[in-house]
Amino acid sequence: MTGPSDSARGAVPSWRHRRRSRSGRSSRLRLGDVATPTQIPNQAVVFLVLRKMRGPLLAILATMTCGVLGLCLMPGLPQPDGTDGRLNAFESFYFITSTATTIGLGELPHPFSTAQRMWTIASIYLSVVAWGYSLGRLLSLAQDPGFQSVRRAATFRRGVHRLSGPFSVIVGYGFIGRSVARALDSRGRRMVVVDQDLTPIERLTTDLLTTDVPALTADARNPATLGIAGLDSNRCEAVLALTGDDQANLQIVMTCRLLRPDLPVLARASTRQIASAMANFAPHAAINVFDDYGQFLLLSLHRPHTYRLLTWIMSEAGQELPPLPAAFTLRRWAVVADGPFGDDITEDLTASGHEVARLCPDDSFGADLTGFDALVAGAESDSVNLALAAQVRHSWPDVFLAVRITSHNQIPLLEAFKPDSVFFPPALVVQQVISRLAVPHYWRFISTVMEADETWSRHLTEQLVARVSDRSPRVRQLRLSMVQTPAVCRWLEHRPLVLDDLFRSPQDRDSHIDALPLMLVRGKRSMVLPDPQTELKLGDEIVIAGREHAYDDQTEVIYDDSTLHYVVTGRDIPTSWIGRWVGRRRSWGRPADQTIAAEPDPAGADSTAAPDSADDRPADQQ
Repeated sequence: MTGPSDSARGAVPSWRHRRRSRSGRSSRLRLGDVATPTQIPNQAVVFLVLRKMRGPLLAILATMTCGVLGLCLMPGLPQPDGTDGRLNAFESFYFITSTATTIGLGELPHPFSTAQRMWTIASIYLSVVAWGYSLGRLLSLAQDPGFQSVRRAATFRRGVHRLSGPFSVIVGYGFIGRSVARALDSRGRRMVVVDQDLTPIERLTTDLLTTDVPALTADARNPATLGIAGLDSNRCEAVLALTGDDQANLQIVMTCRLLRPDLPVLARASTRQIASAMANFAPHAAINVFDDYGQFLLLSLHRPHTYRLLTWIMSEAGQELPPLPAAFTLRRWAVVADGPFGDDITEDLTASGHEVARLCPDDSFGADLTGFDALVAGAESDSVNLALAAQVRHSWPDVFLAVRITSHNQIPLLEAFKPDSVFFPPALVVQQVISRLAVPHYWRFISTVMEADETWSRHLTEQLVARVSDRSPRVRQLRLSMVQTPAVCRWLEHRPLVLDDLFRSPQDRDSHIDALPLMLVRGKRSMVLPDPQTELKLGDEIVIAGREHAYDDQTEVIYDDSTLHYVVTGRDIPTSWIGRWVGRRRSWGRPADQTIAAEPDPAGADSTAAPDSADDRPADQQ
């Protein structure tokens, strides 16, 4: 496998440095050490129960006390031993307790007198009234909205504490939140969901996710809500603000960045003003899809190979490679849109040199579009956009048509209508969130593709199709550590290893698995499409695009020492202790120049050679 030549790369550098500007806004924030506020729902439940059930508990206590005291005072039948048959305090308490719960145990410890039986009857009726009153108040408490809210919060907090691994907090469980949750769940990632409305939370139970997801109905603008959701937990790896309220998303960004500045935060924004306000707190990403769509639209027109590559590698795994967008010569645009989307798309088209006419959606029907090359139907109403698109198709069939939809329920209609471009904001948000979150360094590669020229993008597309397939690959990130790659780490302790060796087939080292390294990250540096002969070092992170079965083969290489030895040297070594002992016995009689020097043992016990230079040492020792 060979990467693009220097001429094919164009303006894309091989090594990219990411530095934070000293004049950046985030560096000016003065952050103090403040504990994340949390509520105490467990104690709140106990307090609420005791307060609501105070009267019934006192009634039961009074009934029991009167029953025990009266039964002690009632005269009984004379007994053979000469006693008067009165019950002592313990016997009275035992009988009243059993009578209050299960009537019909009999007279204990001996037959009662008439007075004792009359008092028992009175105690039974009093206890029935007291217990009925208590049960009624308990049922009323169970239906109390305040009690249900506190109980759900307590259950939610226990569920968050029971999460054993890393998790992400998803705020907002609409179409975007559900799509992100399903994508993370398919990758084995855990999550916690918070939404202000109860309906989305109830829908969570029917989404058939592979794991139980703790969910809470609460306002995430309250910092204590995020505190209960695990904001202060070391296992929390990201917070996703995906609500439809820009102010709520901004408040979540502020809360997370002020209380947990080390935590990645991804937020959705609908206007450039909100995105700019979020940028003051330096979130991991402020996704303004209205602004992004203009860039993707222009990319499809001016750099079709780059646009096709981006949409393909950002889609779900297994999607077919889309056809190359048709070439259009578009100069005059008619933008029928209102709100922030109309402002952003008009500004993007104007900045790229296009002539743009802005029309109001209410006045667009019947308007003369003669002379226009393209139309953007971007009203906030899906029915208005579809009606306007149909009118254009009838009157001006050659006009380039871009249609915006806001509801996922309208997707089948757009697929049947087949406009030249479709803008569905939730889908674009989901693509960016998954690309940024599922594989941490993958978005850096996406940013590189956005800056690449057509030659580089076409060459990379051909490489992916030849190595992987014409279906969109699954992307994963591999870190050279004892946890993820134990065999590789043991090998690197004694001899060098090149990148290409990790992509050889364990069945035939002369062939490669269906996977391609997209990026090699070493410290603060990143190499896009690294050279296959690049020597690896401990701590390197590799972003890989490939098929699922290819990852199974690669897992065998990075975990099994004998398999790694085969793909590197081409020689099979025994895996059993007896086989290794026989191999060493045979090597005693060989000349020195025929003995494999410092050949690593699968267990790593026979190799003691040290690296000869500083470049051969692990990265953390240099």
